[in-house]
Amino acid sequence: MKTQLIYLDDSYRKEMDAQIIEVQPDGEGKYRLILDKTVFYAMGGGQPTDQGTLTSFTWNGEVYQVIMKDGEIWHYVNAKSAPTVGDTVHGVINWDRRYKNMRYHSGGHIIDFALYLLGYSPQKLNPQKADHGKKPYIIYQGTIQEDIRQKLQDKVNEMINQDLKFSWLFQPYEDLQKEAIYLQPGLPTNKPLRTLRLETVGAVADGGTQIHSTSEAGKVVVENITTEGDTTIVSYSLPG
Repeated sequence: MKTQLIYLDDSYRKEMDAQIIEVQPDGEGKYRLILDKTVFYAMGGGQPTDQGTLTSFTWNGEVYQVIMKDGEIWHYVNAKSAPTVGDTVHGVINWDRRYKNMRYHSGGHIIDFALYLLGYSPQKLNPQKADHGKKPYIIYQGTIQEDIRQKLQDKVNEMINQDLKFSWLFQPYEDLQKEAIYLQPGLPTNKPLRTLRLETVGAVADGGTQIHSTSEAGKVVVENITTEGDTTIVSYSLPG
């Protein structure tokens, strides 16, 4: 990958200066760019894309999505003219959007860690995938017979009140394997992986942006727990 992903080290970084290293036209008034570094989160892992602006002395563009394609991070922009390879641009993310996405993403992890503390994950409910967008949910392989919504809500509330700290670092797969609550299938084993830890609880592999502590999520509401075939879906929200 040609781009340094600043957001993996600092989820709270809002701006950066970067050099344009590749430009491709993508329709009338639209372009896609590769930068040498970025604070813009590329859509993935259930977390929506960042949006914002890129500007230089002679050019400006509106970033409407950022995605990984063919192993590279592409910034898709609307602009009146084409950007120039080699130019330095100043990038600013839409912080309100990013921060909301961070809170929703971390809120999903709080639910997941709560299920682990209650003894349901990953033995009875094995995490499969999640969406932390407008209608967030987590899908688990497996089902349980009892109604655990209130029990799960109480544990989530307890963890938020405890103000447990999130932290993250890169480490070899073998080290992550020793401490992870579970490992998602298909993780690369030949490069350092980003580990997300929750104080006193445990660790998982994660590539998204995160808040500093559980209390920062505010109120996390377990809206519904439904079963579809051999899967369980936990829907949640963050009011306010």
